Amino acid sequence: MTRTILFALTGQGDLGQTGAKTGVWLEELAAPYQMLSAAGFDILFATPGGKPAQLDPASLEEPWLQPAGHWFRAQKQALAQLEAPLDLANVVASRIDAIFLVGGTGTLWDFPGCRPLGALASTLLAENRPVAAICHGVVGLLTATAADGQPLAAGKSLTCFSNEEEAMLEYDKLVPLLAETELVAQGALYSKAAPFEAHVVEDGLLITGQNPASAGPLAKALLARLGTPLP
Repeated sequence: MTRTILFALTGQGDLGQTGAKTGVWLEELAAPYQMLSAAGFDILFATPGGKPAQLDPASLEEPWLQPAGHWFRAQKQALAQLEAPLDLANVVASRIDAIFLVGGTGTLWDFPGCRPLGALASTLLAENRPVAAICHGVVGLLTATAADGQPLAAGKSLTCFSNEEEAMLEYDKLVPLLAETELVAQGALYSKAAPFEAHVVEDGLLITGQNPASAGPLAKALLARLGTPLP
């Protein structure tokens, strides 16, 4: 039987009130999608409210555009899914084997208050199924809870896009919150690598990656947790 992984994506396309665009960061979507689909998994896309998922224009340019991104942009079925994703509120947890919270600056607007996303992550971990998240997408855990009702992040070793990286891009002045700050406030045991270097943290079945460079290593770690050999 084919197994299914849900990719949770942002539906936020505007960078606040700046007039600029944001969205899903392509590398953080493309590298895991390429690796996990090659391993035989069905991949579903879902966003808060079922809004179309836009790719961040900055992620389509050099030096951020990588081979996996070029490959993904030729995948017509995947691109069509971006236009018509599922609503996270309608996803049945029992039908998926893992969830992957994809990054992109847009997540800072629509992930932190998305209770259906937090509920999915809470349920999967409680039922011993993997939850992976990368970069800004880790803020989707902010509404997730542990069995005792405390924030899921409390006492968990994890990473996400660092405040240092945010400041280097000068996005810290534009975004509504900082992922590192919010997760640490919930009691997360946060760690990071040097800016824009790969860093993946595993705490049981919770797997998190710091930035776009972490996308491939995170997908490999998720495959290992799913007991699937690399393709």
